[in-house]
Amino acid sequence: LETYLSSLINSVGEYFKSRAQTAAVMQQAGLRPTRHVAPNISSISFYRSKTTECAQRLQALSWEIAVRRGNCFSQALGIAVTSYLTSISDGGPGWRGYANTWLRHGYLITFEGLLSAVGKELGMIEDASVAVEMLRMVHVVLVPDDGVSGTVNKNESSCRRIPVPHSPYVRWVHLAHLSKKGSESKSMYRLEIGLNQSYYQSRVPEPLKGGAAVRFFPVLYQMGVDIRQWGVNAGRNVTSQIKERNKVGGVPSAELGDNSDAATEASSDFNGCGLIDDGDDDDEGGVADNEILMALNVEGFRKMNAYAHSVFPTTAGVTAATSPIAAFYPSEHAQLQPLPPHPILSSLSEAIKTSAGKMEHGVLDKSATACQRMGGGSTVFCKSGKDRTAMQVTFKQAQFLQRLMDKKPSTTLEDSQISYDDVFEHATLMRIHGTRVPICEKNAGEAKYAFNPLQAKFMPEMLKPPPITLAGFLKKPET
Repeated sequence: LETYLSSLINSVGEYFKSRAQTAAVMQQAGLRPTRHVAPNISSISFYRSKTTECAQRLQALSWEIAVRRGNCFSQALGIAVTSYLTSISDGGPGWRGYANTWLRHGYLITFEGLLSAVGKELGMIEDASVAVEMLRMVHVVLVPDDGVSGTVNKNESSCRRIPVPHSPYVRWVHLAHLSKKGSESKSMYRLEIGLNQSYYQSRVPEPLKGGAAVRFFPVLYQMGVDIRQWGVNAGRNVTSQIKERNKVGGVPSAELGDNSDAATEASSDFNGCGLIDDGDDDDEGGVADNEILMALNVEGFRKMNAYAHSVFPTTAGVTAATSPIAAFYPSEHAQLQPLPPHPILSSLSEAIKTSAGKMEHGVLDKSATACQRMGGGSTVFCKSGKDRTAMQVTFKQAQFLQRLMDKKPSTTLEDSQISYDDVFEHATLMRIHGTRVPICEKNAGEAKYAFNPLQAKFMPEMLKPPPITLAGFLKKPET
């Protein structure tokens, strides 16, 4: 668009420059020169049509992106609010001294993604990344219900309260766009949640009353855990080995095209084979991105590390109440200095460092545990939310159960030493007899997970489904 627009401006300038001499002659003759551009000038017509076409395409793309951002943001916001309300429930971190921390530093929430960096799931990773980052714009305020429903001010449609009819405690929600102040360039939103009067008075921690606003501090971690991701990793490793071998042998990297393409083609056999059946046929082919998972996890670690240094400062004499607020965006601090890994995140740091080119489930596990240690919440998602998510959710449930059973009075829940053999045993029981199988039946018409024995073989050990719950190699019936 900029190129065509510049060319159009130059063409119009050249046209009027060429007309200057003609205009002077017409003025001497007493005639009034024309000031418009003739429609038959081919160069101007060409650039004008191209400029109009590009401008229309840009506007259509901008609208499509805006709608996509709105759809993804609304889903991420609902998940984040649910996590926040859970954290202020009885026994939650809101009652263990973290309410004041949330007011100053924000509510930490991690999103554990199980998507593969290939095909349409790569696009889902990109959507999730943008939606999760947009949560930083939201401030949540808990208010007692005043009995007024619908529009607060009839002259302002933006002040409409959305009722929540089936909740015993949440009466309504209201999302308002805040005007930008000063040099602040990012949009901000205020989400008010109207709670039952008695619930608000007795169940909301005191620091969160009186219009106190809590800002989200969202962090995204991603790790593919299926056979497609295994194929991407295998292709990446083969390509790296070929390049290293040829590099040692003195062969320029430009001559590696055939071998690299062969490795990519080999990995694509797994990417497009349709081995994972999540109830639709949108998994064929697609370009793999070998670096996006590492990049997202490194960025997630940077944000969580800044949060950890703010909430649990390692500098002598500094407390959470006096430490600087964590920088979510690098631009939030003019001179942001790199921080060393916080002791709470040391194991997560090592897991991320060793995760390049392989399925390192420990990245998700350790990030969630660290988030719990800092009073935050964590969520899990994949593509359909019924198969890979079921494996991760049951693993976390079994992990929590084992920690609760083995907890000693002198340790916190997160620091309890557990046996992962016991965790896997309990997770297996939940995967067979728990609520996840009925969810699959409601979703796809079959009380089985959409895995087959081949897929299960390539999954991380802790996420492998019991053989009795596998759907097999045949596709499920249409639903």
